[in-house]
Amino acid sequence: MSSPPGGEVELIARLSQLLGEPPSEVILGIGDDCAALDLGGPDYWLWTMDTLIEEVHFHTDYMPSYQLGRKSLAVNLSDIAAMGGEPLYALVSLGWPPGRDLAGALEFGEGLAASAREYQMAVIGGDTVASPEGISVTLTVLGRVPKNEMLGRFGAKAGDRLYVTGPLGLSAAGLEVLKGNLSLDEKEKAPLVQAHLDPRPQLAAGRLLAKEKLATAMIDLSDGVATDLMHLCRQSGLGARLWAEAVPLTSGVLKVAALLNRDPLDLALTGGEDYELLFTVPPVLEDRLPRAFAQAGLRPPHLLGEMVPGEEVLLITGKKEKIISGRGYDHFRLDPREESV
Repeated sequence: MSSPPGGEVELIARLSQLLGEPPSEVILGIGDDCAALDLGGPDYWLWTMDTLIEEVHFHTDYMPSYQLGRKSLAVNLSDIAAMGGEPLYALVSLGWPPGRDLAGALEFGEGLAASAREYQMAVIGGDTVASPEGISVTLTVLGRVPKNEMLGRFGAKAGDRLYVTGPLGLSAAGLEVLKGNLSLDEKEKAPLVQAHLDPRPQLAAGRLLAKEKLATAMIDLSDGVATDLMHLCRQSGLGARLWAEAVPLTSGVLKVAALLNRDPLDLALTGGEDYELLFTVPPVLEDRLPRAFAQAGLRPPHLLGEMVPGEEVLLITGKKEKIISGRGYDHFRLDPREESV
């Protein structure tokens, strides 16, 4: 057997080779936010899965079971949003430590059910198992998108402008608030903590961009802009330039970064779990973009950069540029390189 891969991206690529080509009805397989299947009719079926593991994705000293139920569904719905789709059904597998109070598992279920009602979809089954190493949650969500509207990571063109649906770094800053005693008042603290514990999948924005054909490519931000944009670049065969001064930062993120003596761009571009949508727009459609969002009652997206020939994600600060490709979260990184931007 060949030597083991050196990180999550390479591991996925190697697994894809082992699994081989999918059947012809699979329009998109490994390498995008969802798998897409053509089973006849006017829509593609979207299929996605995410897992949350205790001590990896969350800690029970700051993540209540109810919020875990909500977040477990939200992170999957964000994948559906990234394809411009509509979620319909979910299955859940819950691993629960045998010695832990089952009341917590029911609270998890209450949060999951509340989130499903909010997004008008149904949890229709799954599995429950004993998990001696801590709580584990796996959800798979089935959705759909009209065949002529589906977005993926693959459609960007050189010259397309790069937008994001909201400010960045809130979840990473919220995690730091939850982990430590940072001197923030409740008004500053609340939106950061909420962003981490109860992310809001951008389903309405995703559907708008797909239906109105305003975007050429899209991805949701789970591992941080530096990594997720790299995925979009690779699938589109391009590079990208991010303008440091254009990165949308809230006062709360700036305050947390100052308290931690960290660059706020580090939280914003590598922190992950923002679950905003990052998407590309042809210059000829830029004028339509804010009007369409306003008419839909959505906050305006933020211009962040542009797609360019090449293969790297570049951060432009004044006259300086720095490669930040893949600097976001990686479950299996073996390279101890500097993580900050």
